[in-house]
Amino acid sequence: MKNNNPVFSKIERQSVYDNVGEAASYTGVMAKTLILFALAIGSAFGSLMIAGSNPSLYMGLLVASIITGLIGVFVSTLKPNVAHIFGPVYAISEGFSLGIISLVYSAAFGDAFGGPGIVGLAVIITMSIFGGMLFVYSSRIIRVTDRFRRFVIGVGMGILLTFLLTWIVSFFDGGQMSYTLFGNPNSGLVLFLSLVLIMYGAFMLLLQFDHVERAVDQGMPKRYEWTVGVGLMVSIVYIYYQVLRLLAILASRSRD
Repeated sequence: MKNNNPVFSKIERQSVYDNVGEAASYTGVMAKTLILFALAIGSAFGSLMIAGSNPSLYMGLLVASIITGLIGVFVSTLKPNVAHIFGPVYAISEGFSLGIISLVYSAAFGDAFGGPGIVGLAVIITMSIFGGMLFVYSSRIIRVTDRFRRFVIGVGMGILLTFLLTWIVSFFDGGQMSYTLFGNPNSGLVLFLSLVLIMYGAFMLLLQFDHVERAVDQGMPKRYEWTVGVGLMVSIVYIYYQVLRLLAILASRSRD
């Protein structure tokens, strides 16, 4: 079956000529993904230490980590031969960003959700979404077909274009459109769009699970485990950010 995801299509084409040696496995993908998350968690704690001891540095380091993380994602995805290097680079960079951004949300809304706090609740919800979508995929309640892939990719392009248009318009309207769509916590539209962004992340998880299954079933080389692991981590981190944002919106509404 043809894959409409351009990144994974490239992996499949390369594997035709490069499918030698030890093949990718579910255990290997899980191990690589856990390594990436361990690096990210360690980096997140490191960022909190830096923020506490040198608060003047954290903004510059945050920007640098975001840029480095983007580079790590693109290189490890498009160049599986070096994914074992750039995958960890992404994880460490993303972990630093996660730590700082989580600290900001915790400082602003830490008392809004009782015991676990906004960050702990966001982690719980994110893991619940992951577990739920894994069950949905493994039980074939939702099947990842070509039509489904086109739909999810199309939604993603629509979201990207919306963000781009909003950014361009903000130069002329002083950010009014951005506030209307994404910033006003008392707006039903903002709440709805936040839920849409989380649903998109959940659907992206289904595509990632499909990528894992294809990589194993087609006997792709073991180094692709890093590439697939990065894809899983990107989707999970995206959902976490969006859940954190939704909880912040709900906390802001409850204060008014």
